[in-house]
Amino acid sequence: MVAFTLLPPTLMEPNPGKFRILSLDGGGIKGAFSVSFLSTIEEMTGKNIIDHFDLITGTSTGGIIAIALAMGIPAVDILRFYRERGPHIFPVTGLHRRLGSLMHWMIKSKYSSTILRTELESILGDRKFGEAKCRLVIPSFNADNGDVYLFKTAHHPRLKQDYKLPAVDVALATSAAPTYFPAFTGHNGLTYVDGGVWANCPVTVGIVEAISFLDMKREKLEVLSIGTTCTPFSLSQLQRTLGGLLWNTGIIGLQMQAQAASAIAQAKVLSGGRLVRIDVPAKPKRFSLDDSRKIGELVALGATEARHRENEISTKFLGSPAPQFIPIYK
Repeated sequence: MVAFTLLPPTLMEPNPGKFRILSLDGGGIKGAFSVSFLSTIEEMTGKNIIDHFDLITGTSTGGIIAIALAMGIPAVDILRFYRERGPHIFPVTGLHRRLGSLMHWMIKSKYSSTILRTELESILGDRKFGEAKCRLVIPSFNADNGDVYLFKTAHHPRLKQDYKLPAVDVALATSAAPTYFPAFTGHNGLTYVDGGVWANCPVTVGIVEAISFLDMKREKLEVLSIGTTCTPFSLSQLQRTLGGLLWNTGIIGLQMQAQAASAIAQAKVLSGGRLVRIDVPAKPKRFSLDDSRKIGELVALGATEARHRENEISTKFLGSPAPQFIPIYK
């Protein structure tokens, strides 16, 4: 049994100077863009991203990256995971099998949560969520009572449970995207679905956590928010007048884009404008949440954007390491 006790205030205090937040959007296999960006920044600067942030929040694929980073796994190894294991999680099939898969998708989830668990275990192993070297806030959704759920490391006296969970379970809970994967039932008996249903861009989640739980002043906040590519939304002439299937084909993308736009606008206000947003536009239908054939293109986009933005990222976020995070338990 792990004894839970408060540490002296000096050890509970976050960075007395800047408080740096990293936010990672959801987006399925498009997370290859985000982790490629981070991996290239690490390669160019020789610095580990995890050493320079006080709090990381991530949803779905962003949650997986956030957890892996916080466990001390280098971004280049997480990128390798996306390259090598992404096609196993989101397998590409031929036309005949795709037609059969479409019929299957109408009554069951499109992909296997068993395969996803196995692949996540290959990188996260049997680590506990509480082994994180940085504060984490990982959005999910409680499908039993219809309420939001946040998995958090023990960075506040009230946070006494989540740190005991397997890291893989938290990763599965945040990434159980409806229709793509089955809902995830944890050891506590609760059922979760993807945090992207309410916080696909979790940047305001991180800011609110810093202000409300850690009592940080907003003038101390420096926020880096990384997307997974975006496609400007516009209504087709048919969608203006018809509904049903024509809307259904693009509704997920629309919801993700609208939520991200709202979250970023609010984050700019809450942070006093100290927000850097990394994302690149893509042509409609160029990328999708589960098209693993495009991993190489996503990686190239992430690396290119990192080369363009490295000086800005280094200046604002990588100047000095963050104080060591010490959870408030022994």
